[in-house]
Amino acid sequence: MVLDHRGQPIGVGLYNPHSLIAVRLYARHVRPINADLVRDRIEVAQALRRRVLPVEVTYRLIHGEGDFLPGLVVDRYGDYLCVQSLTAGIEQRIEWILELLEEVLRPAGILCRRDSQARTLEGLPLLEPLERGRVPDTVEAPYEGLVLLSDLRHGQKTGEFLDQRENRKRVALEAFGREVLDLYCYTGLFSLHCCMAGATSMLGIDSSAPAIERARANAERNAPGRKLEFRVEEVERALERLGREEARFDMILLDPPALVRSRKALTEGARKYVAINSAALQLLKPGGTLATATCSHHVDAAGFLEILRAAAKHARTELRLVEVLGQSRDHPVLLAARETSYLTMVIAERIR
Repeated sequence: MVLDHRGQPIGVGLYNPHSLIAVRLYARHVRPINADLVRDRIEVAQALRRRVLPVEVTYRLIHGEGDFLPGLVVDRYGDYLCVQSLTAGIEQRIEWILELLEEVLRPAGILCRRDSQARTLEGLPLLEPLERGRVPDTVEAPYEGLVLLSDLRHGQKTGEFLDQRENRKRVALEAFGREVLDLYCYTGLFSLHCCMAGATSMLGIDSSAPAIERARANAERNAPGRKLEFRVEEVERALERLGREEARFDMILLDPPALVRSRKALTEGARKYVAINSAALQLLKPGGTLATATCSHHVDAAGFLEILRAAAKHARTELRLVEVLGQSRDHPVLLAARETSYLTMVIAERIR
């Protein structure tokens, strides 16, 4: 039970003396943190996804604090679930939480990954995954009219980044008839959407060889014969090389990993965002479109726009703002918990 300064209860939570976040609230009123509470949360979360994504079967089912289950992430990939156990409170209860997921959702298999570095902030070790049923090495997951070949066991996070769902569709509207560069492309979902929307050519670049292998497999499965190329290369080196080659593109996508992982790293991370966006702008033709993102919750939308102003100034160009986007609705944001809002994508036009 959590009490206010008057000794009145304000909710119930789980305490961890080894974490910078000492207590994580699970309810704003007094009730046991037990299977009934978790079952209620799962059912409410599932109802939300059925409402906002009625025909989809690949999405985030549980988004930690956003679904009132701090430390628990559950992504659905068709018939399979991939779970992340991120806090001590969840880890202590993970066996019966997996049982509840089996009971409520009836998946063919569940993989619970316990390899996130975020666990170290909770004083938790990195462990081998837990598995219920059988999860294949490659899962075929229906997603927005595509079929993704996803590696839930070894891919980043739970295998894919599902938080850009609406943004991929929105950005693809800018791609028709254009030569597009997709940086930090991972498994190629932005590239695929742009290709299907009529981009004349697509070049995706990422430093991860396994990710590029899956991107190529996704392209072969969903867009055979299309002009779609993927390369394994460090993005910073690719930007330098393309600059030397005087390559130019009509549209550039930038979706890097989080470059600001703590508040004290904000200044250095902002410099990195400025550098990569400035380099990208120098490859962008006048009239071209930049679609650029940050998934660092320490960089809010206003702060990211300031970063882009600095990048445009450094590149000696001018940007016209088209749209500011956030994370997809299966990653719900609580106004009372700012850290649940972590993704900003900006679409802008280079006007000179």
